[in-house]
Amino acid sequence: IIVKPNRTLDFKSSNTIRINVKDRVLRTIFISDPHIGSEFERSDLLKKVINDYAVSHGIRIIFNAGDLIENVYPDSHVKLHSPTDISQAKKALRVHPYHPDMIYFILYGNHDYKSVLESGFDIARYIEERRFDMVSLGYGSCIIHMKDDAIAVAHDLSKSNKSQIPSNVSLVFRGHSHKSKNRENKIIYIPSLSDSDTSCYEFKPLVGFLDVEFIFFDKKIAKVNIKQLAFVNGEIRLANEETIVLQPGYQERKPKEEGKKLSKKPQQGKN
Repeated sequence: IIVKPNRTLDFKSSNTIRINVKDRVLRTIFISDPHIGSEFERSDLLKKVINDYAVSHGIRIIFNAGDLIENVYPDSHVKLHSPTDISQAKKALRVHPYHPDMIYFILYGNHDYKSVLESGFDIARYIEERRFDMVSLGYGSCIIHMKDDAIAVAHDLSKSNKSQIPSNVSLVFRGHSHKSKNRENKIIYIPSLSDSDTSCYEFKPLVGFLDVEFIFFDKKIAKVNIKQLAFVNGEIRLANEETIVLQPGYQERKPKEEGKKLSKKPQQGKN
């Protein structure tokens, strides 16, 4: 994995990157909303996702869809273990696992962006200058080009500032809602990786992450296999599994037959 760090962050709320995919299959993990620094933070689960699941399954690319930290909202009743945005950023650096052959692409959400608006503290720049493996995707949304196709990662920065996603991407992976669901085979919502306040929902959403496998054909995303993994009693369990076919005419390649058929019978040995 080769990444050229972005040294020219300019507070834009959208960004684009390209991942050079040489293989036919790209397997990744999508997490979102860890809210590090709050009472709902679950850095232990973050470590399980990366140190246990990603390592054991050979997954080397992790996408984070926003709200890396909790930040400080005056009207919030959430208790903070780290009282300032910079102390939360420092804790994120401490608790986030490091592996020399893994890369973490981080989109920053409304909690992260609040520091930019109010105090000029750019957490994206702060993190990226200290960890080469934690690459910024900017704030709000990012288009990710892969071969001749593209996906988007999005996280609304406010109620009035909805992320605008171009229509020419194949799929959109959204954070912020803390729920996992698929709407019209276009928008994939990523569950939260924290025990954050879910009072706005009738049922508490499952804490977890997504295992996503992109399968390419003719340099386009032909099919996407998505596993929703949830934490149940501290263990990773399969909660849901679905396949999205983006090229209707696509058919899975058949494995090559093992060995070759003999055109002639082998000669019998002489007595």
